[in-house]
Amino acid sequence: METASAASVQGPSAAPWADMDTDCLVHVFGRLDLEDLAAAAPLVCRGWRRAAAEPSLWRALDLRRDHVARFMPWGALAAAFARRYAVRGFSLAGFLRICVWRARGSAEDVALPPLLAEPAHEIDHISLRCPRLRRLALPHLTVGDEARLPDLVPRWPLLEHLELETKPSSSSFPALAAQVALHCPAFASLKTSGAFKREDAAALARSLPRLRSLCVDRSYLPKEQLLAILAACRDLREFSARSCVGFDDEDEEVLRHGARILRFDVGGSKLVDELDDEFPGGGGFCDSSYVDVM
Repeated sequence: METASAASVQGPSAAPWADMDTDCLVHVFGRLDLEDLAAAAPLVCRGWRRAAAEPSLWRALDLRRDHVARFMPWGALAAAFARRYAVRGFSLAGFLRICVWRARGSAEDVALPPLLAEPAHEIDHISLRCPRLRRLALPHLTVGDEARLPDLVPRWPLLEHLELETKPSSSSFPALAAQVALHCPAFASLKTSGAFKREDAAALARSLPRLRSLCVDRSYLPKEQLLAILAACRDLREFSARSCVGFDDEDEEVLRHGARILRFDVGGSKLVDELDDEFPGGGGFCDSSYVDVM
């Protein structure tokens, strides 16, 4: 009897898997992609919908991975939204807003892909809805859009890392660096690529001397500007300037200044005249980060 009774408890009368403890489901759902959290898990049952709505699952919103395949109108995610929510006008911007809404102010890491039709609108929306942001990665912006960034920085007092696909122009970058220094006391990491002029290096030296990590791979970075940055940013623990134009990766003075940095990598960087020798007439060398300099 005791054996049969135990079997019956383990059988039909046992709690179904759909009614698992919410905390357990949240732990499991933390391994899902954002699209599964948005378009699949909530439709299984009420318990799963409740767990999928937990804001902690939406703290990291990285929409860059496979963005071309995942966010096309004919893709699986768009089909899922059309089938399950009757959403016919699926868009990446709309999906981003769903993610931000579900985070309910708890988002700490946001990375935007280059497919956004109007990135300025979405960045402004993020600045209002994600006050706890610590890491932000932005795609290429127009000159007008990048000029607005300094006005948005005060809304992110916890910001620690900023990644810009292209460095703002020299008319905007100093103002951005100054605002970050003023409003983001924990800021420690910057990643970007572009043409570093004297005023850009001066802005880094003046406003962000406490940087611990700086990546400027594939930039136009004259030796004078490079040395100015290294001399001012004494707290750097990581510095990467790979495949840059403007200095030689075997320059003894550069290597001497970088010797104190734990991870220092300038591999593949060359002087402009060396590139002229390698690509006579400029043929075959058309990367945008260099074309901007010419």
